[in-house]
Amino acid sequence: MRKITLKHTPPAGLARQLAEDLNPSQREAATAPDGYNLILAGPGSGKTRVITYRVAWLIARGVPAESILLVTFTRRAAREMVGRLGGLVGHEAGRVWAGTFHHVGNRLLRKSARELGFEPNFTILDSEDQADLIRLAMDDAELTSKDKLAPKPSQVQHLISFAVNTRKTLEDAIAETAGDLIEWADHVRRVADAYAARKRAANCMDYDDLLVLWLKLLDEHPARLAEQGKMFRHILVDEMQDTNALQIEVVEKVAAAGPGNLTAVGDDAQSIYRFRGADYDNILKFPDRHAGSRIFRLDVNYRSTPQIVALTQASIARNRSGFPKALISARGDGLKPTVVATADVYEEAALVCQQILETRDRGVPLAEMAVLYRNHYDSVVLQGELLARNIPYNVRSGIRFFEQAHIKDVLAFLRVVLNPRDEASWRRLLLLLPGIGPAKAGAVYRRLAASGDPFSAVAAAETMATVPPKSRGLFAAFVNDLNLIRVTDPENRPAAAIQAVLAGGYPGTVRQRYDKADNRIKDVEQFAVLAAKYESLERLVADLMLAGDLYGVDAAGGDEPQDLLVLSSVHQAKGLEWSSVFVVRLVDDGFPNRRAVDEPGGEEEERRIFYVAVSRAKDELMLTYPSTVSRGYGPTTFSTPSRFITEVDPALLDRAELEHEFDVLEIDGG
Repeated sequence: MRKITLKHTPPAGLARQLAEDLNPSQREAATAPDGYNLILAGPGSGKTRVITYRVAWLIARGVPAESILLVTFTRRAAREMVGRLGGLVGHEAGRVWAGTFHHVGNRLLRKSARELGFEPNFTILDSEDQADLIRLAMDDAELTSKDKLAPKPSQVQHLISFAVNTRKTLEDAIAETAGDLIEWADHVRRVADAYAARKRAANCMDYDDLLVLWLKLLDEHPARLAEQGKMFRHILVDEMQDTNALQIEVVEKVAAAGPGNLTAVGDDAQSIYRFRGADYDNILKFPDRHAGSRIFRLDVNYRSTPQIVALTQASIARNRSGFPKALISARGDGLKPTVVATADVYEEAALVCQQILETRDRGVPLAEMAVLYRNHYDSVVLQGELLARNIPYNVRSGIRFFEQAHIKDVLAFLRVVLNPRDEASWRRLLLLLPGIGPAKAGAVYRRLAASGDPFSAVAAAETMATVPPKSRGLFAAFVNDLNLIRVTDPENRPAAAIQAVLAGGYPGTVRQRYDKADNRIKDVEQFAVLAAKYESLERLVADLMLAGDLYGVDAAGGDEPQDLLVLSSVHQAKGLEWSSVFVVRLVDDGFPNRRAVDEPGGEEEERRIFYVAVSRAKDELMLTYPSTVSRGYGPTTFSTPSRFITEVDPALLDRAELEHEFDVLEIDGG
């Protein structure tokens, strides 16, 4: 039989591109020898370019594209890299195994599902599917207790996932992330077992299973381990610092079963996802786990000005753990980062909005500006000020503040106080009560409306008689809460009314109905801070109801205006960049997060979060903090500026003093 040889020639011009498009440190990393390699890529240092060129270089050396595994953390990153790779190696790019851990796991498990007790046509559960199965599993495990302290389905789901991804026992996962639920550990374990049984019976896997079962396949089927070791001659892992224990165990096991060619790329200084199971040691101890591994450093920052880079380096240098950093900027001279202290959060919001408008007037689009914060609720007052000034914005750190379920609940309390005939708000409040469904809520409202005086009617014995007996105690408390809200201090009514909601039974409702209850309650507290600016409930509610699209555009929304300011938590901003960045609420019990600092390694991770925040800025960086803080109703306390801006050399910062200028209103004929 005649044999025909298909020749693979290096892409034309690749050698020239390697020489021209990469600086010496990038080129050294992209053309690293076989074996274990760690590429430390600081912010703006061309990480994606180096990964792409390394894959192209491997293909040009004769490594079959289909034997290269490129693991990314997002589908967007995988698409971007494959797209860039296509410009270097053409159609070969499509043959590379490129995708997220879950994407790769899914492809491999389709071939070996039966060995694990599944059919190849298994389906993958989305988050809603998981939640539904968890609820059924809780019934199976008889975890349907009406005890207010019992874990909610979302909590159970998170605990199971956290334990799986960190390779910890459920007991350890609970102790680490939800210590108050430790007495429920046995119940959670029964739910986990029931959940696993239901998935298997339904021939379904969740995202975690795609990795758990991949590892199980490698551990229990040596032939499959050998097969994958032979299949993947080179493995590249992007964002190594964000990997968890499960992910690193899978990828290193496959690498060790083959030629042992593993390239890890990342930045230890940007390891900020411990809360979701990422293990900092995966990148920090990479050289210890792989003797003879090589370290390459991408030390030129193409994003930020020298002044901004200097601040990032000075800050992260205070961490005791981590690889040494020596980033230099390739940019021309710029402005020092500016630090401004304001009197309170209202003045902070006003200052940031003014600076945004002035920056836009200088020709910088709103889309090239971002306001970053440590916690989502730190943006509440700012969102109110943006609303007042008609500045459109996009929220990356969550849905629009005023469209969150718990904020809508509080608004419903305020709206029925203002307008006792507001049917939609009455129905929303009644549906918060256990045992009251849509039909019963409608019946109760019709009685209130027919009375002509809903507040008198809601407290009447006849109304109570229409409420299911098991709900009457809570209904009575609800009526009492409404009365408290109605009689709050008229001199500070908006903030006081919201505080009255918090002083009543609503926090208990939040803990029963919603996940992340503590954060939601903090949201309501921040809502009270925003409300304190208003003289009346009428004005507050009217402004919010008339805001329309100016509430901001949800990051997951549909049609969006082209030019939108970005609001984001630091965690959601990782990997992005803007011309002008404002980092707000830099007080020492907020950024750094107070609870995080008390945990082992917590302060260093908080400093890494600050490092990520300030390194997003290309041209201008402003850091602000309020000198006083308030919960909206009660004493105002003095705050301490964040240690992250007081601990660096003052010469690196431009500390601006805030002055006030008042325009004088002139009236003709006065």
